[in-house]
This record gives sequence, structure tokens and C-alpha cells, in this order.
Amino acid sequence: MADQNLTFAKIVANPSEYSWSQAYNAGKLFAVLSLESKEETKEKDYLNVLGKEVLDTLEQEFFTLETKDLESIKKAVLETSVKIPQDINLSFVIGTFVNNVLYVYILGNGKVSLKRNGHLGNLLESSDQKADSFKSASGFLEDGDVVLLQTKQFANIISATTLSEFLDNLSPHEAAENIAPLVHEKEEPGAAAIIINYTKPLEEIEEPVIKPGEEKEEVTKQEPTHGTSPFYSPTLNRKLKISGNLKSIFTRLKLPKNLEISHSRKVILTIVVVIIIVFAGSVVFAIKKQQDTKIQTLFSQIYPQALKEYEQGQGLLDLNQNLARDSFSKAQKLLESGGNKFPKNSKEEKQILELLAKVNTSLQSSSGVQSSNAKEVSASQSFFLSAELKNTAIYFSYDDKNIYGLTSDNVYSLDTNGQNKKEIIKNDNDWKQGVAIFPYFSNLYILDKKQNQILKYVATSSGFSKANYLGEGVTPNFSNAISMAIDSSIYVLSTDGKIVKFTKGKLDNFSVTGLDTAFSNPTKIYANVNDDNIYVLDNGNSRVVILDKNGTYKAQYKANVIKAAKDFDVFEKDKKIFVLSSEKIYQIDLK
Repeated sequence: MADQNLTFAKIVANPSEYSWSQAYNAGKLFAVLSLESKEETKEKDYLNVLGKEVLDTLEQEFFTLETKDLESIKKAVLETSVKIPQDINLSFVIGTFVNNVLYVYILGNGKVSLKRNGHLGNLLESSDQKADSFKSASGFLEDGDVVLLQTKQFANIISATTLSEFLDNLSPHEAAENIAPLVHEKEEPGAAAIIINYTKPLEEIEEPVIKPGEEKEEVTKQEPTHGTSPFYSPTLNRKLKISGNLKSIFTRLKLPKNLEISHSRKVILTIVVVIIIVFAGSVVFAIKKQQDTKIQTLFSQIYPQALKEYEQGQGLLDLNQNLARDSFSKAQKLLESGGNKFPKNSKEEKQILELLAKVNTSLQSSSGVQSSNAKEVSASQSFFLSAELKNTAIYFSYDDKNIYGLTSDNVYSLDTNGQNKKEIIKNDNDWKQGVAIFPYFSNLYILDKKQNQILKYVATSSGFSKANYLGEGVTPNFSNAISMAIDSSIYVLSTDGKIVKFTKGKLDNFSVTGLDTAFSNPTKIYANVNDDNIYVLDNGNSRVVILDKNGTYKAQYKANVIKAAKDFDVFEKDKKIFVLSSEKIYQIDLK
């Protein structure tokens, strides 16, 4: 624990495999230390163990000193440095307070800064020096001085402007709370610092009231025991007894019973009231400034990054709408995360809300969401859906020549007019629970969810011959499978919205990306070798979703009739989709 006239706070980054740092305190002895190894040639936690050994040695050397001055402490630091191997990059900054004198030392590289009367300056600095380089200095302290010990890495990532801003009217702990996130954001494991606030001990504070008859005070000049100060000027310390004089003040402020107050006492009371008002005002001002600083820190963490994502999205709109949406979504999340953390009607809140409105507008315009007024059309508009209205099957599909219906007993075909029904494949216990059928170059494929297999029926002169499409070792789970489409690869859709792709009988890489809302109770997937996109009938969200052949989201069309849709038919080149819903056919126009 430091003495009561010293308050301090530590800032330490997270260590890595090759770099470690620590901030240390014992009484009036303070230090920051970072160790870096160029290669991982040591055992696990080597730097951690070495660092603690160095700090323990410093503590032992320091507290065994009978006299603590510039030279004796310097010897203790140099004795400690012997513990550090030559192949370790070092930043070791030490500071100690002896009465009202500060002694500072830098071994290797680092920085010592001082803030006094609102001005921040460097007391001692060493950069780009060898690990065994050494610097020292000493000087007088004044009431309210703030001393910062910084490793080289900390000094490199935290500017003097940032330090000055956060040290203004903030305690060391409050300043450290604001600076620490900036340090961790930089991911510099060698960064460490200690912020120390020095308050002059009570016995050194000047007497505020002079007793009657006292015209002179005993004045003594105190110098450092050794060394000269390059950054302080000597101060005068008055040695006065405080307790008796404080009693005198309170005696003077005591009112007589008859409430008659002499002129001198009125003056004293007036001065006291003024002091109280000024003090209260300064407290209010300090609190407000602290709050303003926190607000500005939060604002700087949110607004600039969100603005960057928004502008990046605008630049991508004409090139790649999916990437643009990603940027707009990131900006939206940033702004929404901090939108309620700023004072109501403040300048910061207004800027956040204005940018959020722009982001939301851009996100909507680039989302690809189209609300469609699906219009009812005659059955002749889609020969496929028209045939489905007149016939019964578990699943329907078609090619240029025929429409195919799958039942538990067989597969039958219809002509494009929905007529001439005939059985083309009889189920001789081939499929246990067929849920989808799809034609591809004269062959027919049946998805059997119970056997977790896709059956391939190859057309021959005498009918069809059966084989398994999925090769040995391919073991999919089709328990939720509901639909299938083929465009040289096979896509299998499940009720949970998952789409699995197979190519040449083997599992292929495929994932849906960029979709704003997950699929909900989808019922059918459509793909064609001659079309550019994949279409999914997503009943739960009352929409048809369009993906490219890599699974990247492109657009979606919403209509109430899709909620109860049984099937759909896609004419990509004609920019039309037909939906079979409630025994009626509806048309949705694509843009």
C-alpha cells in the first residue's frame, strides 16, 4: 500500500507468448516492467516467472537500503538488472517518493511524465536504446502533481494528448478506467503504466489563518538529499502547528447566543460562504467535466467506426450489394448498442440518431426485400401447377417433355397438358419413404428420407435401372428432408432451413450467407441447369428467397399468399414466379 498522500492506479495489457508486462507497487516504490523475447526458446510462462523474479529482487534491494537517495536507489536498480538475460528486450521504469522528492530511473526504454497545473510534460525518456542503457533524475514535488510511469510500448500507443485529456480533473482510477480499453484495443502485450497522484501531507500545508500578534512564520528550505532536479524548482515548506489554529478558526465562527455579529465576524462568514460556494461550483464542474469526458470517450468508440462502415457500404452498393448490406448491418449494430447511453437531446445522441436513420434507409434499400401484390392468374399460365391441381402425388416435378408425380407405390408421368397418366416406375420396396423426385437428362432421382439415400433411376430401352447416387462413406441425415433440386449438383432442403449440396455422389461445400431472416418452415427448393439462381419457397416468412449458386443471398419477394403455398414454378428468363396457394395460381413479377 502506498502512503495516504499517494493515490494510484495501474494499467496492464494482456500478455502473449513472446511479450509480458506488469505494473508494480510496494509502499512508496513503483515500477512498470515489460519483457519481450524474439523467439519461443524457453519453457512455458518463462517471461512471467522472470518478471516476477525481477520485481521481487527490486523490492528486496530497495527495502534493505538504510539511506534512500538518488545514488543508493540507482545501485539497487542496477543490482536488480543483473537478473535479466541479455537476449530479452527490456522496458523497466522505476519511481519512488522520499518525502517531497521524486526519484525516477529508466533501464532500457520507457518514459516518465508529469502533469502539473494542467500541463503535461516528460520528465525522463529513453527510446530506441539498448536494453542495458540507464537514465535517472530527481526533483521536488508539488501538491496535486500527477506522475506517470510508462513502458515504451504504452508510450507508443497512448499519445500525450490522450493522456492529458483523461488526466484532467479525473482521479487515477477514473483515468485508468478510460485509458485501459484503448490499451486492450491495440493488443500490445508489452504496454503497462502507473498513474500516481501526489498530495502534500497535511503537516506541510500552509496555515490559512494567522493568530493575532503573529507576524512571522518560521520558514525552512528543503532540498533533495542527493542530485539536482532538471524539472522542478525548490519549494518553501512552512512548519506550523495546524491543530491549534484550526481550533482558532472554529472559535471565531461560533455565534453568540444573542445572534449579534461583529463586523469582523461578518467578513469571516462572508469569506467562508464564498469559499463554500466556489468549492461546490468546482465540484459540480469537475463532475460535469468527468461525465462529458466519459460521453466523449463512448462517442469516439461508436460514431467514427459506424460512419466508416456506412460510407464503406455506400461505396459498395453498385459493386456488391451483399457486402454493402454487411457494412450497413455493422454500422446499425454499433449505433443501436450505444444509442440509449447518451443524454436525451444531447449533441451526441442527435448525431447517433441521424446516422442511424441514414443507415436504416440504406439497409432497407439494399436489402433486396420486395413486397409483391401477387395477382391471381388462370391455370394455363403454368402447365406444371395446373397439372398439379388436377392430380394427386406426394411430390411433383417436370422437364421439357413430362410432368412426374411421386407416390408411395410408384412414379407416374403426365404430358405437358396434364394428361395421359401412366406408371413408369413401380416401387418394389425400393424407396421406404420417398419425399421428392427430380428429372435430370432422362434420369430420375428419388429422395428417400428413411434410407438416407438418393436413388438414381437410369433410363434404358426396357424402362429404368436403379442405383444409389450417394457413394460409400457418404452418410447424410435426411430425417427432416422435404425437397430436392438438380442443376448438375443436387440440393436437398430440410424443414429446418438447412440446404445440403452433393456433387458426383459426394458431399459438397455449400452454405447460405447474407440472409436477413432465417428460413421458417420452407417447403420447396428450385434449381435448373439453365438458370443462374436457386429459389426457396419459405412459407413461414411468406416469401420466395433467391440465392446464387454459391448460396449468397440476392433478393426476396414477400406476399401473403405464400403462407399457404403448396408449390411454385419459376420462369427466371421471363422474370415470373407462379405460386399454387389455396387451389389457386398467383403470379409474382421479378425485378
